[in-house]
Amino acid sequence: MKTPLALVRGALNQNKPESELAHTLQEQVERMDRIVGYHLQRAAASGRTGVVTPQPLRAVVERVVKALSKVYAEKKIDTQIEIDSALRFRGDEADLLEMLGNVLDNACKWCAGQVRVSAKLAGTQLSLCVEDDGPGIAAADAQRVQERGFRADQSVPGQGIGLAVTRDIVEAYDGQISIGTSALGGAAVTLVLPGLM
Repeated sequence: MKTPLALVRGALNQNKPESELAHTLQEQVERMDRIVGYHLQRAAASGRTGVVTPQPLRAVVERVVKALSKVYAEKKIDTQIEIDSALRFRGDEADLLEMLGNVLDNACKWCAGQVRVSAKLAGTQLSLCVEDDGPGIAAADAQRVQERGFRADQSVPGQGIGLAVTRDIVEAYDGQISIGTSALGGAAVTLVLPGLM
């Protein structure tokens, strides 16, 4: 929900024509409605597993990057996507969108102007890394920022739930999340998830 809410907030803060604003708001309200519906359906079906269609990772990343480029348009972020178009995430598209939305939103929020998204496959494990050139996350806070409500910097708006939600989804796939330092100088958030080529 963070990404559509950020898009709505951004649209309201920009001086756009009324028709364009109405279109953006309608589009994001429909998206939020789909997200809520998905989670309600998922809750109702808890305990059951279904067959999911593998998701094309690069295409989903590009969708999220395009949406966030509108939210952070004033920053003119240089986003590099280093993902083979054949890579697939073995899971639900809504889960992938939620994870990417949270992690990429944080990268865009904190970067000085550069974000990199890369992925590689080792066996059946997909390693997805989102890096930025911002101030980074102190090693002492790396675990705490994954807890609900914790924010390393209270001066920047946010709810402190994005990484906690991402961690919950990653763990539901028996995956792992780790936070380190990027070669770009900022944070590097790595998600290990089921994948295939």
